[in-house]
Amino acid sequence: MKKKNWFILAIAITLLSSIIMNKTVTTSIGIDYKVSKLDLPLYLKLINFYDRHLNLKWLENRITKKEITNKDKVLKLFKWTYHTINRQPKGLPVMDGHVWNVYIRRYGVSDNFHDLFSTLCNYAGIESFFETIYIKNNTEKMNFSYVRTDSSWAIFDPFNGAYIQTLSGDNWATTEDIKANNWKVKSISGSNISKEAYLPYLTKLQNQNSIKHTRGRIQSPINRFIYQIKKWISGEQTLLE
Repeated sequence: MKKKNWFILAIAITLLSSIIMNKTVTTSIGIDYKVSKLDLPLYLKLINFYDRHLNLKWLENRITKKEITNKDKVLKLFKWTYHTINRQPKGLPVMDGHVWNVYIRRYGVSDNFHDLFSTLCNYAGIESFFETIYIKNNTEKMNFSYVRTDSSWAIFDPFNGAYIQTLSGDNWATTEDIKANNWKVKSISGSNISKEAYLPYLTKLQNQNSIKHTRGRIQSPINRFIYQIKKWISGEQTLLE
């Protein structure tokens, strides 16, 4: 191809890239449980995304860099989340935006604790997600973080500073252990939260194959790209949204 043609192609690619990068897209933010969408150019959304991704990667490495095993990493992230993030102060709005912002503002409601903990576990290479379990006709709820073990899932509650052990105390209790009533509560918070407080919720553990545990994983570029492609193919949203 002649130099002139290469030059024209380069100009065309530059112009097309500029048009695409300046396309207006949206980002969501929740304030006091009311979600609104904000318009912004695609290039700014990408910059913000990579900024959060790199910061989360740095944060997880800073917390776990001295730990070798996955179990030690999970416990370090769990204790760090509980001791670092403060409970929602009265009078301040409940925020539900990007998980990195939970670390920046250093306070949150239960969802925020679980969101940050499960996301950091994923950055450590350990699959994790959280779900909300409702009881009493959906009038009461509690969040639980699931962390992948060799064979199943273990249960953590970074908001209350507690996790579930087997009765012997030798291992984390898996969902199978909980269903077999082979479990007790291990607290690091000093609150001595009881087994009875968790019992109504843990008896309603779902079949893990039916849970869409994506949020903690889609903060990284590759997983987010795959997630966006799936959403686009299914027709749930546009490709660049």
